[in-house]
Amino acid sequence: MRTILLGIAALVLVTSVAIAGKKQVRYVGIHPVPKAEGGGFCNIEGPHVHVFGANKLEYRDHRGANYFVGDPVAYGYDGPRHAYKGHHPIHVHAVVGDSEPDVEYCYLNGPHYHYFTPPEGPDFKMAGEAYFYVGTPPPVYVEARPAMVEINAVYTPIVYARPVVEVAAPVGWIGLHATYGVGMGVGIVTPGVVVAPPRATVVTPGVVVDAHVHVPTPTLRVDVGVGFGGGVVVGGDNGRHRGHHKHKKFKGKKRRW
Repeated sequence: MRTILLGIAALVLVTSVAIAGKKQVRYVGIHPVPKAEGGGFCNIEGPHVHVFGANKLEYRDHRGANYFVGDPVAYGYDGPRHAYKGHHPIHVHAVVGDSEPDVEYCYLNGPHYHYFTPPEGPDFKMAGEAYFYVGTPPPVYVEARPAMVEINAVYTPIVYARPVVEVAAPVGWIGLHATYGVGMGVGIVTPGVVVAPPRATVVTPGVVVDAHVHVPTPTLRVDVGVGFGGGVVVGGDNGRHRGHHKHKKFKGKKRRW
């Protein structure tokens, strides 16, 4: 028995030394484990460490720890899940139980899952058992989008049961939002057309003048949102602009540092 205990103690010591030789990386909340590290899913909700790093597309920094903002179901998560469609904010502080606000953004296109529900308030609407973000996208979301939408390339080859959302998007959905096209959409402007009306002939004694009057026709601007299979906005906003509101309740177990 003593020999067995000594063997276990030696194994623990060797393992500790091996781990100590690697850089420890802080995490908070559940997240997938890289295939190179054995794969699977880490279900620790509170702060913890691993000896592998996190990519910048699927994780955001929260008080020095990595917080997973991707779709956990794609990596084998089989716990409670909630369907979303399109981009939306994530109130990280409410999920992990911090008091100081920390809002990040999910840039997954189309239907996907998260293990938490959004905060109560007018910024989200549920339709077809999926949550749609109908708030006003802030500048920080717009600025980061060109780089962060690359997350979709990570999920394209992954085969898993994605949520099916077949209902029409509610009014104000970010995928149909006019401000969504600012710096992100495709602006199509028809070229100005010059129409020459019939010539006006002015006659003065001994002089004939041909005058051409050029009247430009109105141009048409069409802003097309890209990334959601969204709608077309002609000459204005077809969605509602709403501000952010403080929420009262947020589902998900809370942890404190």
